[in-house]
Amino acid sequence: MSLTDAQSTIEQWRQEYNGFRPHRSLDNVTPDQVTAATTVELQNDLLPRNWSTLK
Repeated sequence: MSLTDAQSTIEQWRQEYNGFRPHRSLDNVTPDQVTAATTVELQNDLLPRNWSTLK
């Protein structure tokens, strides 16, 4: 197995582990879902209350 093949295999595993496989310790959601929810919460906390977001 070449280095490129190993990197590709590891990346595929990482994406499945973090993006598609629910984790019991995270209330059966994926790490990516937890990260996305946390990011939104942090953005909302950092955005001044009298500002609106641009859409």
